[in-house]
Amino acid sequence: MGDKMNRRAFLGMTAAGAAGIVLGDLIGKSQQAVPVDSKNQPDAPAASANETISFYGAHQSGVVTPQQNFANVAAFDVTTEDVKELQQLFRDWTEAAALLMEGKPLAAEPQTAKFPPVDTGEQMGLNTGKLTITFAVGASLFEKGGVDRFGLRSRKPSGLTEMPIFHSDSLQHQLTHGDIVVQACADDPMICFHAIRNLSKAARGIAHLRWQQTGQLGIKSEGTKRNLFGFKDGTNNPALTDEKFMNNNVWIEANDGASWLAGGSYMVVRRINMTIETWDQQTFTEQETIIGRQKVSGAPLDGSKEFDQPNFSGDANGDKTALDSHIRLSNPRMGESSERERILRRGYNFMENLDPVGRMNAGLLFVCFNRNLQTQFESIQKRLTNPKMPDQMLQYTVTTGGGYFAVLPGVTAKGSYLGQSLFA
Repeated sequence: MGDKMNRRAFLGMTAAGAAGIVLGDLIGKSQQAVPVDSKNQPDAPAASANETISFYGAHQSGVVTPQQNFANVAAFDVTTEDVKELQQLFRDWTEAAALLMEGKPLAAEPQTAKFPPVDTGEQMGLNTGKLTITFAVGASLFEKGGVDRFGLRSRKPSGLTEMPIFHSDSLQHQLTHGDIVVQACADDPMICFHAIRNLSKAARGIAHLRWQQTGQLGIKSEGTKRNLFGFKDGTNNPALTDEKFMNNNVWIEANDGASWLAGGSYMVVRRINMTIETWDQQTFTEQETIIGRQKVSGAPLDGSKEFDQPNFSGDANGDKTALDSHIRLSNPRMGESSERERILRRGYNFMENLDPVGRMNAGLLFVCFNRNLQTQFESIQKRLTNPKMPDQMLQYTVTTGGGYFAVLPGVTAKGSYLGQSLFA
């Protein structure tokens, strides 16, 4: 009874506090607050620290939005067995996300003194930080243990599976999978935390947090960001303004097998721990050989500038770029087949105290978006983890968590809600 009363209060108060969206509808490319040129040059700095991005559009934000400096990715397990309560959760989250991204409080002031605050309030006085919130669902929302939980089993996309265990993975149950995942990104970690905290609070009695992972980039660094191995990470990422690429490789179409998911995407999250101490003992040359790039410039080993394309066809024996180097296995540059595999990466670094044996608990929060999990991410990952010739970098990494998720289509206008096409 108490949970239902809190949800009704939440709906009423968010309606009272709602205001117009600053940037209007974001359809496709207009989600990009900062343009990126066709050579994948780094994004220009934000014009304003208080810039807002609209929640509404044909696609959700946080996919082709220029990458913010901080992320908080959280997975939820749904605890209710009532599909109507699940629908209501998505309605509540829709209203909340629109307000959070707009920088508005979740309740009109003053709030009712006899009830807990609807908005926890730690964001007050802070800039919005270009907050984006992205929602996706896992395979277990449709079916779990052979049970059709909400009458949605027939609507599960055939390509949406539980993330498998690849060679060298060491997945921890409590850090893996989930019914729903929410990605909050902003230029202030407090804004990300506030978003996840308040969405979790609004889900009380319907869903609870399963795992949560934060990440960050170099705040004032210029050019392509670096991972914790010290190498530029994402040099070969597509330009965010490349609509042709996004339509071919990122956005799902109605004829891809689940018409209700048109406008969505498939999201891969992998929590990749790096064995920092072991890596730091490798020579400069060995590190470059393992990655296949020059550490300082980011150029391929047979090039001079970061965005030079390696000439693998002229290096058949791997004399310049080792056959088992990371860049050669991740993208062998074999024409159209490699182009169809390409994914949109949106990863972050994480640094979290020490692990149980006293090593640095740090690594990469790998996030990517693709139109087809099997022909894109999995095709690349199977090549990287092929026991016959695995990626050299696997000696220094171990994936401990994450999952596969289907990013819901965008909400095109007020009055509609997340996942509405799924429940139709």
